[in-house]
Amino acid sequence: MSETAHGPGHDDRSDGPVPPAAHHHHADLWAELTSREAALVNAVATGGDDERPRRALVDFLREDVFAHLQTEELVLYNAARGVGAHALVAALELDHKSLLSLVEHIDQAATGLDAALSARALVMLFVLRMEKEETVLLPMLAEAGLDVSTLIAGRPEMLGADKA
Repeated sequence: MSETAHGPGHDDRSDGPVPPAAHHHHADLWAELTSREAALVNAVATGGDDERPRRALVDFLREDVFAHLQTEELVLYNAARGVGAHALVAALELDHKSLLSLVEHIDQAATGLDAALSARALVMLFVLRMEKEETVLLPMLAEAGLDVSTLIAGRPEMLGADKA
């Protein structure tokens, strides 16, 4: 993986199939996700109240991250199915189901430690999922002749509110 040590968004990609705004939005999601996960882990590690950081993480996931994933499924996965990449879409959908399951586990975990462990797993799965989007899915769509920038134009869930 090219960027997981620093998270997605570490380099600037101005050429290739990944529109820079989409890449930067991934970096923004990653930064916010890791910040909220770290706050939960820190609260648990110091014996503090983990409820507030847990709520903040779950709310961010259900609002911002879910909106991104749902739009991705609607737009990019349908485009990928249209060019015959059914196996790739099936694999990415498994990732999404796992992410949804982890969010529920974080929300319903009986202990802060259990929630923090699930949050760590979610962060790792999320970064792998973003890498797949940027290094497999979007290049495949571009190679199939689709203009990825046009596919995601006007979609703040994919580009960030300031870029849509």
